[in-house]
Amino acid sequence: TVSVVVETANDRRRVLAEYFGRLEVAISIAFGECFNDDGGRDADSDTICANIDTCPFDAENDADNDNTCGDSDSCPHDPANDYDSDNICGDRDSCEEDAENDADSDATCSPHDVCAYVHEDVHDEDSDRICQDVDSCPVDAGNDVDSDNVCANVDSCPLDPDNDADSDLMCGNADSCPFDPLNDADNDAICGNVDSCSSDTWNDADSDSICGDVDSCALDASNDSDSDNVCGDVDSCPWDAMNDWDSDSLCLAADSCPSDRWNDMDSDATCGDIDSCPNDSWNDVDSDSLCGDVDSCPLDGSNDIDGDLMCST
Repeated sequence: TVSVVVETANDRRRVLAEYFGRLEVAISIAFGECFNDDGGRDADSDTICANIDTCPFDAENDADNDNTCGDSDSCPHDPANDYDSDNICGDRDSCEEDAENDADSDATCSPHDVCAYVHEDVHDEDSDRICQDVDSCPVDAGNDVDSDNVCANVDSCPLDPDNDADSDLMCGNADSCPFDPLNDADNDAICGNVDSCSSDTWNDADSDSICGDVDSCALDASNDSDSDNVCGDVDSCPWDAMNDWDSDSLCLAADSCPSDRWNDMDSDATCGDIDSCPNDSWNDVDSDSLCGDVDSCPLDGSNDIDGDLMCST
């Protein structure tokens, strides 16, 4: 029964057409025929005659609503029609958007799998946001921070590109002298590899081009020039091998009589050590073998021979 309100002539015609169209379908179903169907039958057996069936050969009438009838739809139950182009329709595809269908078998399909080729258990073991399969150092978050081509997890010195170059068991980043195995042995704040005298704290203090640790006179540039086994810096007379032999406080170079403490006391130009009369400037002028300073008659060779207490002149 059709119950409608008819307002115009056009409305009446439309309602009648609908009524008779439905009547035709009902009769067609009852008698198994579709009178206005060119084939004379409901080809897809969906109880919709072909002349009003949007998909006359698809009993499900485009079940996936992709505007492609099932008889010509490669994936009749997949509206995306194999979105990932893996030749598996979405209704049967475990990973509808992943052409490789969970390549790492971790039960997470791409694009939801952050590391599509590594199992979820080891996606990014070092948490550096680089998937394990493309991480040059998969268990080193810094990825070889010192750029020595050795990952930190196996690098003896992860922050030293030279890996303890001086083999002193101290990595360069913590070694005050990374290229000096003795680490500034002389404590002069200069590392041995650039220290001209690596074992001499004063670095050749006397500038004689001989380092103090091997310099017999480390503070004497002339190195005991007088060869008296006393270095110049502590030698009272650095150029006098006798070291003021006569103890007159005059070193050889300034001592006119190096063996005469009184330095020619009688001023006869003959040093006392070789002066027969060191206190007689005339040196026994009367030739009586008595020096003038002890000769009662220094000018009388006979020395008052007549005993009158008067010297002969």
